[in-house]
Amino acid sequence: MSHPISNESAQWRDATPTPEKVSNWPASQVAVEPQWSVRRSYPKPQIEVATRSYEVMWRAGNGDILDRRITAPAVPVFETAFNSFARGALIATQKGPVSVEDLLPGDLIETTDGHLQPISWIGSMTLDINGTRGAHTLPEKLYRITEEAFGFERPAPDLVLGAAAHTLYRADGIRSYLGTPVALAPIVGLVDGMSVIEVTPVTSVRTYHIALPQHAIIRVNGVEMESYHPGTTAAAHLTGDMRIRFMGLFPHLESLGDFGATAQSRLTASDLMMLQAV
Repeated sequence: MSHPISNESAQWRDATPTPEKVSNWPASQVAVEPQWSVRRSYPKPQIEVATRSYEVMWRAGNGDILDRRITAPAVPVFETAFNSFARGALIATQKGPVSVEDLLPGDLIETTDGHLQPISWIGSMTLDINGTRGAHTLPEKLYRITEEAFGFERPAPDLVLGAAAHTLYRADGIRSYLGTPVALAPIVGLVDGMSVIEVTPVTSVRTYHIALPQHAIIRVNGVEMESYHPGTTAAAHLTGDMRIRFMGLFPHLESLGDFGATAQSRLTASDLMMLQAV
């Protein structure tokens, strides 16, 4: 059954422009194409990534010591390579304890397994104590292990660390959790206000990290700490241009695989909370 068209619908239909109708309209009645029918494309907003200055030293193949200052993204996967030991930390070397800021690539470092390894790379950066690197950045912290908090001369004297530092940690639950008696724990997860204290620096502080040919446990002020390694999950956070820029911080290496295997498994701060709750 057909339905009658209302007068309103018929009027709307008759008023709809068609090429035949428009060709007969006076010029004054020919409107510009309605704005809603014009498609405009706008460039997508670019997400700005905060950057910071990093300094690196490495030993070239011919034995020369080279250095470079590099501006790169201020993101955790980059920053952890530069933020382990505060200025003044004493590293056990073949010649005895040496302040981290006085080390050079090629110096021989004592590892806890009784071997010597030459430093292949040293990275450093200045902490942002005002929280100005990004729109929502907070001041960066330091972490102080008080003298002999972990046992006799561990540390001696107090040891001041950056947020990326990991120390060898022993707990009854680690073996059942990871299958090993010890693991590397983040210093930020060990803060208790007595043995490990979070500190807000009031003046500019420089922090360091060192890389060896093989990831190892070293002694810093008598405490077992790790040398630098990006970790087994770094590849997931470093893709495309970010990986290229990251590897630019390590001119002596060609790929992430060149860091080799890790000496110990790492715990996260949440892992520590779970182990400490058992």
